[in-house]
Amino acid sequence: MPKYSEISTQAESPADQKLYDKTDLPSWCAHPLAVPSSQPNMLIFPGEMTHYAGMLADARQLPLVQEMMELATETFDFDLQRVFEECMEADCASRTDRRQMLAYVADCAAYELFREQQPEVASTPRAVAGFAVGEFAALVAAGVMSYDQGLTVVKARAEAMQRWVDDEQMAAIAVFGLEEEQLKGLCASVDPGSKLAQKVFISHCWGRKGFVCSGTSAAVEQLEKLVENQAQQEVLYTERIESCVDAGHTPLATAVAAEVEEVINNIAMKPPQCEVYFNCGIRVAAGEDPSVFAPYLIQQLVMPLRWDITINSSLQRGIRRFYECGPGHSLKDLMMFNTFTSQSQTIRPVELTTGVHC
Repeated sequence: MPKYSEISTQAESPADQKLYDKTDLPSWCAHPLAVPSSQPNMLIFPGEMTHYAGMLADARQLPLVQEMMELATETFDFDLQRVFEECMEADCASRTDRRQMLAYVADCAAYELFREQQPEVASTPRAVAGFAVGEFAALVAAGVMSYDQGLTVVKARAEAMQRWVDDEQMAAIAVFGLEEEQLKGLCASVDPGSKLAQKVFISHCWGRKGFVCSGTSAAVEQLEKLVENQAQQEVLYTERIESCVDAGHTPLATAVAAEVEEVINNIAMKPPQCEVYFNCGIRVAAGEDPSVFAPYLIQQLVMPLRWDITINSSLQRGIRRFYECGPGHSLKDLMMFNTFTSQSQTIRPVELTTGVHC
């Protein structure tokens, strides 16, 4: 029987090797001879409620960002430049529609600043993900849609949500300490009255035992009392999210989703240049046909936002660095709810997250 050294020498002959010596394949295709990235990275984009006076001060100096803001001002019909600088009460920056519009533009501007500062990292991510409306900024970074197309979709989404908020009183509550199935059971047990359908649901899954429930104001109030009763038996913590005035990411948003679907169906999207993790908890590979993932953009409005699955799945698939592109550090804060443990190590993503200051 030949020795291993003899076999390996034969296998490494130039005639055999030349078939495999080229590694100039697309970035999303892993060649067996290519040197793997030391820290595969993921770009993450925050959602609304992250704006503050003076944000984007650095990014607004870039000529491209100035053009982006001018286009957004024309599309959204209010002066974004001034709102970013002042964020005064008269600017209605806390309205559901405006804060979604502000978040999208801010995320895209932060991404452009990141590309200016670290082009080698920003231009070749392993994956992207966005929180709520931040998902559209993530799709811009992945090459799925243009910034202009994103403006169109976000405008439709934001205005549909605002009309809903104007017509119905809604609320949200954060719940920490319950298992997901326990909380689902409590939501289902809330009496909507008059034999109507369920009116409160889990809307956001931040991590293990960290959730947000949203619904009509009356239903959320009942849920709060049920959770308080449960707290007598278990260690729980609840907090009203006063700034959340809609029940997005629940079945209650079906009418909004239908409006947004009409707009998305008219957008010519392209295959992503990297992996994309969608809010509904599904990952798509680079090069995937847009017809496969277009429905996920609608599902995010009527299904819980599974940030827990996004982070844990990305860690399982080797992501070891997160870059938060947008104002503040809300997503880094949420990382505290996610810890990935394998047989050999425990990974705390909050320690792997870097903010792109804009």
